Amino acid sequence: MNAILARRVALIWLPFATTVVCIRSRRFDDWEHAVSRHMNRLPDALHRPVWVAMQAGTLGAPAVAGGAALLAGRPTLAGRFIQSGFSAYLLAKAVKRVVRRGRPADLIVGIHVRGRPASGDGYVSGHAAVSMALATEAALALKAGARPVPYTAACVVALARLYVGAHLPMDALGGAALGWAVSRTASELRRPLQLAQST
Repeated sequence: MNAILARRVALIWLPFATTVVCIRSRRFDDWEHAVSRHMNRLPDALHRPVWVAMQAGTLGAPAVAGGAALLAGRPTLAGRFIQSGFSAYLLAKAVKRVVRRGRPADLIVGIHVRGRPASGDGYVSGHAAVSMALATEAALALKAGARPVPYTAACVVALARLYVGAHLPMDALGGAALGWAVSRTASELRRPLQLAQST
């Protein structure tokens, strides 16, 4: 990896690193707790559509996205969905084991957990990581005018995790930053190979 590429990759991972620093500071506790309570108090009627949206961040989402890309005749994009989506999932699991941050119900009084309680640690949100990794790959393959669509969908998934009481805001932001970094890093690493093949 040359120096320029290394700097680009380091900058890509800076947002994720920033969230790690933030969760170590108690200055963000009041803000996170207030946002969590606000999102968690939204109407119960939203639970069903929110649950549907959250499936875009599950372990099976990369395979579904990859299958859809294959059906659309885009095998390269299918491979990118699967690679980035599963990488984000596995990295999120690894980060959880290192950081060891609790879930909202462990940290905030009165949080209403909707659906099956999430297991394991809170930081980072695996749903946010997977959905943002897939969104980033999709955005890279779309025309500029359509790129906000997958990113909006990923943001909905991240907010949904606050609504159901599964994550704090920095968990969701960290997951989204992780997923984005995974896909953007893969794109940066592919670029020299693509340039070599075109010459």
